[in-house]
Amino acid sequence: MTLLNDGQRRRLGTHLRLLMSDLDTIAESPELARDGPTFARVREAIDATRRAAEQVGAALAVHLDRTPSLKRRAAAVAGVWAARIEDLRARRLRGYGPVHPELAERLDPRVEDVRRRLQALAAAVAALPEGEA
Repeated sequence: MTLLNDGQRRRLGTHLRLLMSDLDTIAESPELARDGPTFARVREAIDATRRAAEQVGAALAVHLDRTPSLKRRAAAVAGVWAARIEDLRARRLRGYGPVHPELAERLDPRVEDVRRRLQALAAAVAALPEGEA
């Protein structure tokens, strides 16, 4: 019995592959080549996270060995950032300290513009043919 349909398998595979790509980029950071227990812990945490993502894929027969197409990568990035961009609104920054009374007026419309543009990016890549992008 298969637990994922094709669309679910592609979505899960795309996001896991992008996560592993981001982890690889962090792991290649020159700062992580330094000696010391703190840097070693970071390297170990990156490796453990990567293994955990691979195990998710293996448990559900999701192939993580191929890079997602441009269409899938761009749609995933747009979707993830459209959700995350909401955390950058002025009211959400209170957890990081007092918020200036005029911040929302200056920041929030720009954050909204980025969110709309991410949605437009997602729509644009949705129109790309699957096999060619």
